[in-house]
Amino acid sequence: MHPTLNKTLRSPPAGGPSAALAGGSPPRSSVPSTAPRRGCHAKRSRASALGSEAGFTLIELLVSAALALVLLGATLAMVTSSQQAEARDSEWALTLQEDRAGLSRMVRDIRQATAVEEANAGSVKVLATIGAKSWTIKYECGVTQTGTSYTTCVRLAAEVGKALPSTGPVVVKDVTNGSAVFSYSPSTAAPTVVTAKIELPARGTLKQSGNSGYSHKVVLEDGSFIRNLYLGG
Repeated sequence: MHPTLNKTLRSPPAGGPSAALAGGSPPRSSVPSTAPRRGCHAKRSRASALGSEAGFTLIELLVSAALALVLLGATLAMVTSSQQAEARDSEWALTLQEDRAGLSRMVRDIRQATAVEEANAGSVKVLATIGAKSWTIKYECGVTQTGTSYTTCVRLAAEVGKALPSTGPVVVKDVTNGSAVFSYSPSTAAPTVVTAKIELPARGTLKQSGNSGYSHKVVLEDGSFIRNLYLGG
């Protein structure tokens, strides 16, 4: 065979089919592979599982517990204050009602008086006819009230001719002006009108720690015209 022809047969064109047959590497494709990457998918699945099971850190738990204690303390403080105020107001309302009733009794007895034997700022003593009997009645408002700085008004009564008892029932309590309750008109020597003025603490007497209550006073005032001494009107 001619040498030139033999060389032509042994040297096939570049890139032709005989290149693959001669053991050459096939050309790489430019299309991206669609095969799933199992390793990356598994990692993402494990990360998602760990994220869904995540909890609170120790610092977060401590802060939440501290906030809960603060809120609980504030709530308990408000409830305690409300209960104390309710107890104080209930006690004071009862005391005020009792003192009003006592003041009304004092004025009623003075209205029935036929004579005024003693006319003092802290006490009054009269002769009165009650229930077809003659009585000597004295109201003393300077009697010490045990356990407090206040005084009480007590009623001492006995039939005319008998000695007054040393003690008697309390008609008004928690009095702050025990030495200046009664006033007389036109004068203490010949009174025809007796006025009783009682000053009481608005905070009451119920002792509560950290709760002083109100600071002002409540004034109960009533008067009586002694009609049996001034029949002329």
